[in-house]
Amino acid sequence: MKLYYYCSSCQKENSFTTKATNRFELQEERGNEINERCTYCGTVNKRHVNRVHAKANTFNMLIGGVLGLLVTVILALIIPKIALFFIAGTIFSLPYLAWRSEEKKASTFNRVLIED
Repeated sequence: MKLYYYCSSCQKENSFTTKATNRFELQEERGNEINERCTYCGTVNKRHVNRVHAKANTFNMLIGGVLGLLVTVILALIIPKIALFFIAGTIFSLPYLAWRSEEKKASTFNRVLIED
């Protein structure tokens, strides 16, 4: 899960990573205000914790899908075709399950706001 904010001067979306899974942990880690430098214009932005939003990290799911495809091809050479059908279904469902988990984490982060 990546956290995003919009730059106040160029209005472009910037991202940063953190280990926080909710706004309370983010507040403990970085305080009420988050100071980040815009990667496009270089302006230092001071954003309140509630002005940050989360999105699912699709890069990990893409890697999982590619690895699942490679494992399926390798197993196709080793295992009989009938058993491969069930194993391939399981392997291809793992990236989908990871995507659903990431979406749920991002949704939970975005749903809860900090009161001042």
